[in-house]
Amino acid sequence: MVVDTEYYELLGVEVTATDVEIKKAYRKKSILEHPDKNRDDPGATERFQAISEAYQVLSDKDLRANYDRSGKEKAIPKGGFEDAAEQFSVIFGGDAFSPYIGELTLLKNLQKQEELHAEEEAEKEKEKEKEKKEEEKKKKQEQQVKKEPSGDIGKLNEDMGHLTVYDEENQPKNTKKSKLEEFEEELTAEKEKNNDKLVKLLIERLSILTESAYDDDCKHSFERKFEEEANLLKMESFGLDILHTIGNVYCERAKIYLASNKVFGFGGMFQSMRARGGVFMDTLRTVSAAIDAQSSMKELESMKEASESDTPRHDKQGNEISKPTPEELAHQEEILMGKVLSAAWYGSKYEIMSTLRTVCDRVLEDKSCSKLTKNRRAEALILLGKVFQRTYRTKSEQEEAQIFEQLVAEATKKKRQA
Repeated sequence: MVVDTEYYELLGVEVTATDVEIKKAYRKKSILEHPDKNRDDPGATERFQAISEAYQVLSDKDLRANYDRSGKEKAIPKGGFEDAAEQFSVIFGGDAFSPYIGELTLLKNLQKQEELHAEEEAEKEKEKEKEKKEEEKKKKQEQQVKKEPSGDIGKLNEDMGHLTVYDEENQPKNTKKSKLEEFEEELTAEKEKNNDKLVKLLIERLSILTESAYDDDCKHSFERKFEEEANLLKMESFGLDILHTIGNVYCERAKIYLASNKVFGFGGMFQSMRARGGVFMDTLRTVSAAIDAQSSMKELESMKEASESDTPRHDKQGNEISKPTPEELAHQEEILMGKVLSAAWYGSKYEIMSTLRTVCDRVLEDKSCSKLTKNRRAEALILLGKVFQRTYRTKSEQEEAQIFEQLVAEATKKKRQA
């Protein structure tokens, strides 16, 4: 018995709605009521906030149970409700895929490494400047020694004890690690910890089938369970692409394992060669997307300089080029955002595939279990991979996802400019 149905009514779902239905309803309602889409409606912001609160309660298992049993007052999140705009942004991408791929940190870590590298370079420059000054000071003092009478040299040397030069071989070596080296060691340790967790989660996921009766009925139940999960995940930002990527790697690693364990293992060798070729192509796409984004960024910077400059520009034929209009600048910013997003995706995809290959290989090469169990894991991995590979969005779902992602991209852009 549900004592209050207001939150369900706000999202337009039944009190028996599943997690998938609640999330889909939230996405549709939040798009319809988003303030950016209803700028002439003063009540849009209030409705948007109410929808966000309803979703925050109904998407949380414990809060939803409290709400059903006791109403709103017993279903307030710990720390209060998040701002609607913040909650909206969290849904974009979110961490729904973390049990499969962990936290994506490649782009964030690259930025941190660049910052640390810049700091080290600045410190080296300061050290060089300091050494240069010390050397100049030393030369002046040596010249002064030569000018002093011989009787005073001993006293002067005593005063200059700090300048005594030792043989380089006797100098203590600086074994202190740089900040960049320390950070890279932390990354390695964190990556290993992340992989350990993902290995455990994948084994648990596959055990639903591998530790069952392992008949056709169990296999169908296994597929249906993850089809429902895939239908929820596909609506995340880049959700469909991520699902297909996971599915491809699962099938790839499982097929390599099974083929390698056949007589002579030639099939595994062929599959491995194909996989290495795929890694090479993914690397090229990642680099190409990054270069393309960088080129668009330079073009935008050039357009902004031209729009702010009073100096006329001319083409190769000497004809004057008109200044970029605000509309042209806005269009170029949209192009740049798309290319940056594309580059970020290819970088993230590369990280996802690298992580998954390591995790799958560890699960399939687990020495603590029998060959039969490992073979079943490989077969279950292929079943799961195929479920993810064949997941698709309907035309309306695709349109909904694109509108949702566009709204969040705009909100994120405004947040950065604030």
